[in-house]
Amino acid sequence: MQPLTTEKAILIGLVLIALSIASIPYSSNIIAPALATNGVTKITICDNSGFNCVGIKRNAFQISNP
Repeated sequence: MQPLTTEKAILIGLVLIALSIASIPYSSNIIAPALATNGVTKITICDNSGFNCVGIKRNAFQISNP
């Protein structure tokens, strides 16, 4: 096997990039798209007691008591 020169390595890399870009339209046939089934799931982050919870108020996290 011949040693890989810089020019050949660059060419092989560009070919791999071109193949990955060209395969984008066919990727949905290979991998099924992930779809949500039940809408948005909301969670609450609380401490162990369940009384001190984190909320969002004016784009900032705030600890509040329910």
